[in-house]
Amino acid sequence: MKIVKDTLEYGLCLPFGCTVVGDSVYFSTAKSCASLSLNLYRNDKVYGNFLFSEEDKIGDVWRLSLKGIDDLDKNIYSYTYTADGKEYSDIYATDLCGRDRWGDKKHPGKVLKALIDTENIAWKNSDYKNIKYSDSVIYRLHVRGFTISPKSGVAKDRRGTFYGVIDKLPYLKDMGITTIELMPPYEYNEIVDSKKVNYWGFTKDAFLMSPKKAFGGEKGFLDMVGAIHKEGMELIADMYFSGSESTEFVLNTLRTWRIKYFCDGIHIIGNAPVQSILKDPYLKGMKLFADDIPQGSQSMEEGLRKPIENPRRCAAVYNDSFMNDMRAFIKGDADMVGRVIEIFRDNPSKYARINYIANVNGFSLIDAFSYDRKHNEENGENNLDGTDFNYSWNCGIEGETRKKNITELRKKLYKNAMLATLLSAGTPLINSGDEMGHTKKGNNNSWCQDNYTEWINWADLDKNKELFEFTKNIIELRKKYPVFRLEKRAHGSDYKVLGFPDISFHGEDVWKVDHENYRRQFAVLYNNEYYQSKDELKEDYSYFYICFNMHWEKHEFSLPKLPEDKKWSCLISTDKDIEEKNKELSDHKERILVDERSIIILAGK
Repeated sequence: MKIVKDTLEYGLCLPFGCTVVGDSVYFSTAKSCASLSLNLYRNDKVYGNFLFSEEDKIGDVWRLSLKGIDDLDKNIYSYTYTADGKEYSDIYATDLCGRDRWGDKKHPGKVLKALIDTENIAWKNSDYKNIKYSDSVIYRLHVRGFTISPKSGVAKDRRGTFYGVIDKLPYLKDMGITTIELMPPYEYNEIVDSKKVNYWGFTKDAFLMSPKKAFGGEKGFLDMVGAIHKEGMELIADMYFSGSESTEFVLNTLRTWRIKYFCDGIHIIGNAPVQSILKDPYLKGMKLFADDIPQGSQSMEEGLRKPIENPRRCAAVYNDSFMNDMRAFIKGDADMVGRVIEIFRDNPSKYARINYIANVNGFSLIDAFSYDRKHNEENGENNLDGTDFNYSWNCGIEGETRKKNITELRKKLYKNAMLATLLSAGTPLINSGDEMGHTKKGNNNSWCQDNYTEWINWADLDKNKELFEFTKNIIELRKKYPVFRLEKRAHGSDYKVLGFPDISFHGEDVWKVDHENYRRQFAVLYNNEYYQSKDELKEDYSYFYICFNMHWEKHEFSLPKLPEDKKWSCLISTDKDIEEKNKELSDHKERILVDERSIIILAGK
């Protein structure tokens, strides 16, 4: 049957891209040009050229219908467009061909053919997850780097793909992760030149609606989402926008990942119309991460997209403010106590905060306590790239060392950082590999490092088992006790008359915070009786007292006096001599000595 143009009703509303309906194929795209034509390919060879008609154009939206295309289910047809004599790819395409292999320097550049595909993906589960921010623990990973190492334990043909992520779900779930955040999963051109790759994928040279073929394409992505949802977990996708995109394009991109790919949330990176996104009805109930969330506007009331049957926050602020303040405090900077106390107080009710102490852009967590300066020489830019403000400390020696006193100190600071992140008010995020002490050798801008600088070395899991187990235990503590998972700011008062406020802050002496700029220590008391019933607390902890001492000297903290039938015991210490401390608190004590640069969690029952 010959392929011919079909009649197109003027009022027919079509999605952008390519849509197959019955025996017709509809094409729709937005382009400001004088003329537009469709280039149709069969088995990668030119089949025909079809001109869009002005009569079927609405504004800058061009529409075309073809009839008579056979064998649609065999992926043998593809297409591009030509506008005013220049060929280009369909930016609305959801299935592109030509980049099946990562880093293949022979693959096409910007002009990729889009497949006309009627294949029905078997997985149809639209059971979106919407885990409360207070219950979430986020793990951010790069699809390739997460499992590309032969030491990952993933089969060779699944390494560095969406299927590799599936194979590692038991590991993530065992750690306590609820939410996976993927660095760009869409089709981007990783080839920069003969020496560099764009490993991260934050680039304008991308097709934002098409899952990356080298990672497994549309089917691989959907299989991964189905596996993640089956485990009761949720998925957030990174989306980079340069600011040059139209609001319509941004919204259509997010709708595609929501409706077609069943994503539970999007992390907006770069510039995008956040207020318009918050108000979009298609995106209701979807999590949105952004550098800032508009406040005091109508979008804050209407745009947070709270499902009527299950009201909750859906927008979250995601920036480096927590990281910078907490790093400065942990390494012992002056005048940080007041700011860190506010971090433990701050918990907005209308939007959430994503808290991390290391992320993709910057030092890894262990590197934050191993390097004073960035070491980006391998990037080939004379170490001029990347930020100079890392709020880091090398503990006395720059880089890796075998000196036991330095390595032990770094482990202690790592534990301090992980504990502070996982138990502070807000939603904690762990950057991939940090739970096992991944080092990037001081590189804080490793966007072009397609090697073990970015790849997860799974041998680190055995090497740094202590760090992994500590992280896992703190996540378990957070999940077990609701006092660490509040959905709004605590009152800071004993409004139920239970004997202690829901949360209170202290210095070396109870009920008095020391605010002098040279102070590097404080304590916080949590009253778990506000959040668990008396029956639940019969065999459980009623109070938690966390003592933070980031000074390079030991400090003695007085302890809040518990009711007569209760006593304090040491639950967790970031210092190594926890066994001795447990013995010291076997009966009533009024004071406890906290070692230098250490955190102790006391529990009372």
